Amino acid sequence: MRAICFDFDGTLVDSEVFHAENWSGFLKTLDIDFSMGAFLEQYAGVTWDKVAIDLFTRFSISMPIEHMLQQMEAITEKALMLDNIPAKLGVSTLLHELSGKVPLAVVTGAPRIYVEGILQRHGWLELFDHVFCGEDVASNKPAPDIYQLACATLGFNPHEVLAIEDSVTGIKSSLSAGLKTVLVSDIDVIDSSIDTSIHEQLALDYSFDSMHQAHQTVLNLVTRSIKYTEY
Repeated sequence: MRAICFDFDGTLVDSEVFHAENWSGFLKTLDIDFSMGAFLEQYAGVTWDKVAIDLFTRFSISMPIEHMLQQMEAITEKALMLDNIPAKLGVSTLLHELSGKVPLAVVTGAPRIYVEGILQRHGWLELFDHVFCGEDVASNKPAPDIYQLACATLGFNPHEVLAIEDSVTGIKSSLSAGLKTVLVSDIDVIDSSIDTSIHEQLALDYSFDSMHQAHQTVLNLVTRSIKYTEY
């Protein structure tokens, strides 16, 4: 692999519960009772714009979708001032081992102000060559646009770039863009309830329960690429 693209929420940082709590709290201010558990079950890995659109329709919310997103950004920023979002186990070690070996990028549907702020807090921002966010493309994940943009900017063909994701939304995006994809998730995101045709589309190259488990495979893919280039 000539470059590696990491998803952000749920892949680099353990943020799904954090977001579920914020969305649930926001909905409560609108007199909508929607628990954290229900949010996680239905919207884990789904980009904020799609969450807002679905909730807007589902609960007949009178607030414009744009205002919903602005409110959530403000709530998230305030929550982050009180506490940082923890890193997923094994991520920091892997990032420092990869840094300088191949270009690294973050490819996420989340807002840039939120993503870069947390990367900076963890001391990772300087480890990445690029950060691609939802506002950089017209169509967010699961569309392939953001991975296509990443590959074009990095200067490599999609089959030369590795994507590391944690959700069905993310792997649909990376696979449809033509990237070799590693799923790292401690929950079964591709369960038996998904239609057979979707299973066939999600033909993953690798799947692991944790970044610790994925560590050596990712390093091997990078090392092979470096040796081949030097030869």
